[in-house]
This record gives sequence, C-alpha cells and structure tokens, in this order.
Amino acid sequence: MAGRSTPRDLHVVLLAGGSGTRFWPQSRKRHPKQFLALSGGDLLLLETWKRVRKLVGPAKIWVVAPRPLVQKIRKALPQLRKDRLIVEPSPRDTGPAVGLACAAVSREQADAVVAIFPTDHVVERGDRFVTAVRRAAAEARRGALVCLGVRPSRPATGFGYLRCARKPIGAAAVEVSRFVEKPNATRAKRFLRSGLYLWNAGMFVWKAEAFLDEMRRVAPEMERAVRQCAAGKRSRWNDAPRLSVDYAVMEKAKNVRVVPLDAGWDDVGSWDAAARLAESKGRIHGEQIKIDSADSVIFGDRRLIALIDVPGVTVVDTPDALLVVSRESGERVKEVVEELKRRKREELL
Repeated sequence: MAGRSTPRDLHVVLLAGGSGTRFWPQSRKRHPKQFLALSGGDLLLLETWKRVRKLVGPAKIWVVAPRPLVQKIRKALPQLRKDRLIVEPSPRDTGPAVGLACAAVSREQADAVVAIFPTDHVVERGDRFVTAVRRAAAEARRGALVCLGVRPSRPATGFGYLRCARKPIGAAAVEVSRFVEKPNATRAKRFLRSGLYLWNAGMFVWKAEAFLDEMRRVAPEMERAVRQCAAGKRSRWNDAPRLSVDYAVMEKAKNVRVVPLDAGWDDVGSWDAAARLAESKGRIHGEQIKIDSADSVIFGDRRLIALIDVPGVTVVDTPDALLVVSRESGERVKEVVEELKRRKREELL
C-alpha cells in the first residue's frame, strides 16, 4: 500500500505495450512479455503494479497500452481505474507513448510529477526501488529530468548505458553527460572499470510539464501531436514521429540527472536471461528430467520433458510450438518470428 506520506503531486505511468517477439513462443503479439510469469510468481505486469502501489494509490496509477491489449490489462489489473487506461491509437514507440501519458496526467494535475516504468522488468528489492523513486521525485521537483540508472554488475552488451559527469557514489543523484548505445564487449568492460557508467533501465521521473517543454524544444512535431491527442483529437496521433523516448528527447535534453538504483533489477531481455533468473531462484518449470545436460533450462508444464546429453540450451514448450535454443543465442528468437512472418503463419505470431 502507498505510504501515508505520499506526496499529492506524484503519479505513476506504466508502459504496457510490446511486440511479443523476444519470448516467442510463450509471448505473442496479443500476449507480450509483461503477461508472462518469468520470475516464477505473478505476471510481470501485476508484479509491477504491486511494486508501484507502495508509492501511490490506484487513483494515481496510469497505464499506456495499444488497443488490442486493453481487455487483457483490465483482467490482469482489476483495480485499475477505467479513466486511467490511456489507449494508444497505434504503436509509435516509447516517445509518443510517454508524451501522451505526460499530456494526459498534466491535464488532470498541472504540477504533476510523473514516474514512468516498463511493466516487463524484474525488481527483487521493492523497498530499495521505492527509496530510489522518492529520491528521483525530489530531484524532479527541482526541475530535472531524472533517470533511474542501475549499477552494472557485469560488462553487459545488451543494455544501453548512462555516462555520469562524475562517479556515482552512494545514492546521490548525478548529472548525465550522455546516453550511450549498447556497447561491444571491449567497450562494456571499459565502462565497468571506469565506474562512470550506469545501465539505462528505461525508468524515468520528471514533472510532466517539464518533460513536455523539453519535447517541444527538441521534438516539436511529437509534442504537438501528443498534446492534441490527449485533448481528444485522436487523428493527430500519426503526426508524431515513431521514435523512442531516448532518441526523440532524452539524448538531446538539458538538465538530465540519474539516481543510482541497487534493487536487484533485470530487464529479462532474452530467454537466456529468463533461464538465469530461474537458476538463481532454483525454480523448476514443469516436470522434467535432465541427464548430462548441464546449464540447460526447461520452460514447460504441459508434459514431461527429458534431456539427455544436451548441455547449454533453453527449451520452451507451448501447445502449438516448441523452441530449442542455445543459451548464448537467446536473442536470436526474433529471427524465428521474422521467418514466421515471411511464411504468413499469423496463427503463431
């Protein structure tokens, strides 16, 4: 539950879109990753809802999603107020989605501080997450656009990075000097050694109007489109360029700061990441037998699955498709999805 001292200006926006490609065959276009229970508990979407409820009450939680997912979201989140579901007329990436949400919240409360989170990540330490968000909200009230940056535990090549103006020490916010795209292994090791870089977790806190003002400065077409769409002119949505929030606004924005996050965060971006998570928690998915198949992980609960002398693979079993992929190639699952599109196998997408 939200604490009694929750500031009146704080709102939370949950981003609940997605294409469902990275976790095929469990995820599909109409059943993307946030509707999976990859951490072994609730759906990732519901886990996110429970996490942000420690910050605010249901009246302050907004969800942005495309129309095909509306019914699934309402079923998964029965406490979500009907007027807090912001429906994107069509998918246009995170830039317009975040802008539309900020415009909608601002129309209700002009001085609102908005915390924006994906709904398909895992955060093990909810208490630390709440503390970091509150610290970020304090920075946002002073006018900054604030990122939550995860302290890197390894030289990951699958994440974007935030380069800090100085080494982030403790929990204090520091200035972001630039956004860095996903590096190769050599650069990632250098980033880790320097101590100047944090993972870009795609989580943000800012005043809604401060973000929209910055969007107007660096992406005026997008700002006009999202404000008009929020005002009811839905036809203007397609005027917004299809860009990520980082590329459209944050990489060009002024007064960007980052609050370090040490809360057991993982974006669970591939089947290998899901396998690591299952291994770390000692979770077994379904009845299985593994003989001489070290480092192999099975996701399936429909039938017994047995592996003999097949090390280092991830097996995903569903009613209409079976995936077997080496642990190091988990991010190539999208290639299967592309092949299914070429074959026009819409029933499997």
